[in-house]
Amino acid sequence: MTDQRDEARAAQHTLHGDDLSWLHLMLEGTLPAEYRLPDESTPPFAPTLRVPDVQLKAGDLLDLLDPEGVALARIAISVSAEGWAAGPVTERTGFSIVDHLALRRSPAATAVSWPAGPVWALWADAPVPFAVREAVRNSARAAGATVAEIVTLATGRETSRLANAPVRLATAASTRDEQDQIVLVPWPDGDPVSWDAEGVRLRAYVAAAYGATELLLVAGVSLKPGDGAIPVRHLDVQPDRVAIPDELLDLWVTEGVPLPDWAAEPSVAAELQLLHRPGTRSGLTVLLSGLSGSGKSTVARALAVRLMEHESRSVSLLDGDAVRHHLSKGLGFSRPDRITNVLRIGFVAAEITKAGGVAVCCPIAPYDQTRKQVRAMIEEHGTFVLVHVATPLEECERRDRKGLYAKARRGEIPEFTGISDPYDVPKDAEVVLDTTGRTIDSCVDDVYDALVRIGAVTPR
Repeated sequence: MTDQRDEARAAQHTLHGDDLSWLHLMLEGTLPAEYRLPDESTPPFAPTLRVPDVQLKAGDLLDLLDPEGVALARIAISVSAEGWAAGPVTERTGFSIVDHLALRRSPAATAVSWPAGPVWALWADAPVPFAVREAVRNSARAAGATVAEIVTLATGRETSRLANAPVRLATAASTRDEQDQIVLVPWPDGDPVSWDAEGVRLRAYVAAAYGATELLLVAGVSLKPGDGAIPVRHLDVQPDRVAIPDELLDLWVTEGVPLPDWAAEPSVAAELQLLHRPGTRSGLTVLLSGLSGSGKSTVARALAVRLMEHESRSVSLLDGDAVRHHLSKGLGFSRPDRITNVLRIGFVAAEITKAGGVAVCCPIAPYDQTRKQVRAMIEEHGTFVLVHVATPLEECERRDRKGLYAKARRGEIPEFTGISDPYDVPKDAEVVLDTTGRTIDSCVDDVYDALVRIGAVTPR
């Protein structure tokens, strides 16, 4: 039972991104369970942890939380270092993993599962071409070796089609003998481990923890004999066949040019086609931003209908008033509330985009920084198009049927965009649209034609 005094004096730090993967490797026993300072050389391959907002000294305790606030592990601080945590790690709740459970085994359990004989670990960050798998399989048969294909997957990342692509591609391959296995390893991908000598030594160390006796590489550098935990060698494959070039994938997906035989067997090719969707089949968000009365809601509704007429993808309209009534009910119109409203719309649009759908959004979205945050959320999963509905303020006031501008000028509505609160004119809009004196159809034509030009939709 945990000492209550320890609970009271343990500081807390929330992990994000690659820090979650490093901790996962430590708790699984792949890496030493100890954080080091950046200038320390031992213990080998121990990660570092930056904690800029926590003041620590030797003897302190630090709980490491996941983004949901669950205490995954605890560090007993052994060295006082401002902004860094160093010391041994002990597990508290550990990670709750729900995906790919059949492939997730600890290093210790994996190491004792191999049949007698050599175990070759094949490690590649990119999709493994058919030619590489064939070369490995033929060599392994001749040497009586078992092949462990290392597949890496970041811990704590959002679930998405692309995030799980390495697992899908590896499991789709049929050029694997029955005793060969996929070994799923937690691994950082936000700041990928390089393929220099240090990165290769780390990979050899990890592969050895899973019971491999030799590490096969299709990229990176060679190590001197005895310089790694296990021997490292490069595959004897033609240099132009160690990876599938992006241009071949683009031609195949967009123009139907078949992949060469050495690149992918049919089962893997089918997965690649699902994963590498052209823009006309991947997710899309169109965000129309402009002043009240600019016409953005009207154009957005008409654009959504136009897309529904021609698209096989599902189309969702996130109308400003409807969002305010449901998703953002209770928010006001202060700057913080406006930012929250737009970010909520962005989150929903990102989920639609991730699922391969089309989202059309039309908030005022007056602040440049907030729009950039939404763009970043969307572009993790698909295409983002910003339409600046640049109808002049005078025209917006002339159209105002609710009298909002008049009330704002009398001071009855505080923080009204364009009057008492700024509108940051977009400098990164893909489309600039002034609706003054124009028909709805002609405005929608401009947006739709722009979507066609950038490859986000098919021509009508």
